[in-house]
Amino acid sequence: MSPLRIALFLGASLLLLLLGVVAYAARVSSSAGALIRVANEIHSTADAEREIAALRNRSGWSLWHEQSTAQGEQVYNIHVENGLLHRVRLVPPAMVGMTLLLHDGKLRSIILTMFSGRYPSTTSGVWVQEWFAPDTASSFHVNDNGRPWKATIDFSSTLPQAQRDKALSLNSKCLVRPGGCQSAEDILPGVWQLGEPTSGRVNP
Repeated sequence: MSPLRIALFLGASLLLLLLGVVAYAARVSSSAGALIRVANEIHSTADAEREIAALRNRSGWSLWHEQSTAQGEQVYNIHVENGLLHRVRLVPPAMVGMTLLLHDGKLRSIILTMFSGRYPSTTSGVWVQEWFAPDTASSFHVNDNGRPWKATIDFSSTLPQAQRDKALSLNSKCLVRPGGCQSAEDILPGVWQLGEPTSGRVNP
């Protein structure tokens, strides 16, 4: 084979590899964005049940179901990772996850999380938890103990929709961004302006 043909072959192979990486990155970012939107669309037990049924057949997402019959509790965990991209060291490891907690068949809580980073000491993350209970007063708390890398947000399901939307607007690009997202602000823009920071976790 002539040097020209070898060069053309190598160039074509590199182009195909690059196109494959770009397509995979687009799929990861799209899947992460879709999972975040699912969390935004769940407002009731019926919504949760509908999304769980749809998620069972969703390609590219991992779904785990845990059940405690004695306590009447069910836990559904769904997450999207950037596995291939971080294994070839193009970006740091990152994931977005959603947890649905049900008690006696009723939606109790939604947890939406995102973490980005290669080492525990420098990993950034945001944990957002919404509580569902008929007797829960409207509340919103931002825990800034891990600032600037980590933030924890708790709020009740009676929160105004506009504020809820902001709290759940995690950045799906963190899974494919070179260098990853290096702070809670990168993961959830405006996180420190969402509410009055608190120094500890607030339970409903």
